[in-house]
Amino acid sequence: MTDLPPPPHPHDVGGRFAAPIAHEEHDAAHWEKEADAIRMLLADGKRRLFSTDESRFVQEQLDADTYWAMPYYERWVLAFSTLLMRKGTLPEAEVLAEEARLRAAGEDRVEGEAAGHHHHDHDHDHDHDHDHPYQEDHDAAVTVLSPLRLRAVAVRNLLLAKGILTAAEIRAEIERMDARGTHNGARIVARAWADPGFASRLEADAVAAVRELGLDAAGTHLRAVFNTDAEHNLVVCTLCSCYPRSILGRPPAWYKSRAYRARAVRDPRGVLAEFGTTLPDATALRVWDSNAELRYLVVPARPEGTEGWDEDRLAGLVTRDSMIGVTPARQP
Repeated sequence: MTDLPPPPHPHDVGGRFAAPIAHEEHDAAHWEKEADAIRMLLADGKRRLFSTDESRFVQEQLDADTYWAMPYYERWVLAFSTLLMRKGTLPEAEVLAEEARLRAAGEDRVEGEAAGHHHHDHDHDHDHDHDHPYQEDHDAAVTVLSPLRLRAVAVRNLLLAKGILTAAEIRAEIERMDARGTHNGARIVARAWADPGFASRLEADAVAAVRELGLDAAGTHLRAVFNTDAEHNLVVCTLCSCYPRSILGRPPAWYKSRAYRARAVRDPRGVLAEFGTTLPDATALRVWDSNAELRYLVVPARPEGTEGWDEDRLAGLVTRDSMIGVTPARQP
């Protein structure tokens, strides 16, 4: 496959790159969870300091080399810190002064496992010859924080000092996100398999339907799409990493990668094949592109041989990847 001309902004990758998808998984580091939590809190219904589109716009102004070399959550830090300074919530002079104080106090260095370079979630689907000067020095087991990781610490300190956020709110948001995950989506799918009435309500109004199970879409417009023998659904976000986080938690690293975001719309059957999924030629394949307001949940086809199973047992067959659409549900 030949790459198309570069898009106007680096984030817009739909169909433009061809590379294998890296499938490795890792748990988010604490600093990543904290950046995630701060971003969500600053934009929540209580504060409304900026919108998702404003946050995305800041990232879209980066040149392509910088965008793809920058770790995923550092892009989030860049976005929310830039917006806070532009809007006057945190004057730039105060942010720079706090960064200088942290350096003078030696708080720009992290020792031990917390440094973890393996948590850097930048894209490796491209070749580049620049260095990453802020990676961990494994001999000394000490990391000098990158400018944006240091900025995240400075911004957090100032937000706490000004009472815009509290440490308890940040901890609670991290705990809320940690508690979200595949188990929630599996409950939804299992109920849809077991209860045709619920499945109909889920298809008509997913937000209301999941509320029946005590789940909250948290302001996201959620849509459920159903796999059948005739049609298979695949979910992607070509512009960013939009994902039903309020239900499934943080997206996997591969979902955020340039290769997946580009190829899911350009070569969806090839993408499925890399996940071990081969569809019959007669099965239509539909790709859904998520956005800041609308997220999709795939309801995989119910496996044969599960007649009479209760919902708990059915839920054990539902995987995160099957709710994105890259694999079917587990076979019994």
